[in-house]
Amino acid sequence: MSNLELSFAITAYDRVMPMINGEVKPDGITLDYQGMPGAVPRVFYEQIKYHRFDVSEMSMSSYLRMRPLGFPYRMLPVFHNRTFSYTNVFIRKAAGIRQDHPEDLKGKRFGIGDYQQSVGLWTRGILKLEWGIEPQDMTWFMERSEHFSHTGASKDAGLGLPEDLDLRHATTDFSSMYLDGELDASIGIGSAQGSGIDRMQSVNLIDNPDFPTLFSDPKAESVRFFQKHGVFPPHHVTVVRESIVEEHPWVAVSLMEAFESSKRLAIQRLRAMPPTLYVFGKQFQQEVDGVFGPDPFAYGITANAKAFDMAQTFSMEQGLSARKQPWDEIFPEEVFYREERAASSSGGGH
Repeated sequence: MSNLELSFAITAYDRVMPMINGEVKPDGITLDYQGMPGAVPRVFYEQIKYHRFDVSEMSMSSYLRMRPLGFPYRMLPVFHNRTFSYTNVFIRKAAGIRQDHPEDLKGKRFGIGDYQQSVGLWTRGILKLEWGIEPQDMTWFMERSEHFSHTGASKDAGLGLPEDLDLRHATTDFSSMYLDGELDASIGIGSAQGSGIDRMQSVNLIDNPDFPTLFSDPKAESVRFFQKHGVFPPHHVTVVRESIVEEHPWVAVSLMEAFESSKRLAIQRLRAMPPTLYVFGKQFQQEVDGVFGPDPFAYGITANAKAFDMAQTFSMEQGLSARKQPWDEIFPEEVFYREERAASSSGGGH
């Protein structure tokens, strides 16, 4: 029997490179790697609107919004781009926002690339969870265009946003708005490079002392949150076309095994030979291990249950999703069975 050929779009993460270069191959599947045409923003946009790829990286937030409408993909519990995005908020000091005082964001003008993107979902959710700041406490400026954006693509599919949300579309890039005093804070501060659907920045404000990070020590704040909640926020998920999983249920398990094998190989190589450009790479790895354990990027439903439930909660609180969709409507059936077998063989259970 010939292999099933699937188009595959994903960022070239170190954990996935063995699958991209063919060193690790999913059983019974040939992956036709497409790269990331237009980078993450455009791939996600085209998945929302056109369902272009069979297997791809995908926005967590957009998936939670679109799946109840029949978005024709199942999610694999393989999560990418995990980050504490709220510690990547930048501020304009002249706006009267003090470092390490998130409450000062209330009443301010806040910039975001795309309102529904996962970086926004997690940032807004954590600002509310930790400091009681609601999205409605700020005026939002979205840098991507009204239609050529994830939020716009979802709007075209019939999804709106809360009526009491003050969301406006920026007419220029955020760096220009900062310099003109038209923006007070933003998630990220941009660079001179754009992407498939992002604006180019007129100037790179990184390291400009007038526009520091909200938190004076972003790493320390991230560790604090992780130690309090046990959640390393996943921003991107992996999706596989639902019709393929329905016709070939074994595909989900084959892909899971390949992703796990690929990650194991990447971890082994990292520990054997840390990147030489990181002068204190081995010491840094020990520091990471002390916080997250040996594998910060755990795969699986059970291993990510708390983080996934938190994402669903934030999506519902922010009016992006009407309800928490049952997990058996999201993950392939065979992935549940696989985890049951693994728990049984290890003497564990639910």
